[in-house]
Amino acid sequence: MSVWGGESIHDAVRSVGKNVAPPNRAVKFTVDLAAARTDKSLMDEGLLPSGKTFLYLTVLQVGSGVWTVKLVFDDFSTLAYDVSELHDGYLMVRRFVDLLFTNMSQPSVTNPKLLVEWNE
Repeated sequence: MSVWGGESIHDAVRSVGKNVAPPNRAVKFTVDLAAARTDKSLMDEGLLPSGKTFLYLTVLQVGSGVWTVKLVFDDFSTLAYDVSELHDGYLMVRRFVDLLFTNMSQPSVTNPKLLVEWNE
């Protein structure tokens, strides 16, 4: 059994599955670090669909840049992760409604790749 981000995938699916059906939708995207951002909504950038409650965020590739991502919960509180706290394959099991991204312009780095999952 793989363990990503301190939580096994089996346990994550089981804990979310008690209250919510497992995800049946996903979007995989790359965040271009050449553009500077300060708490920029990834929904506003068109990387995430609007009006959804997301269940999982997987960092497929951290990349070589410096960035921060904030999960926005349905009460608009946030939880921030600095790139130094993440690694390739890091899985977050949280119910969130948006991602806010912060980075300085870094045109010569490997960009991060993320996977977000939800159910319809």
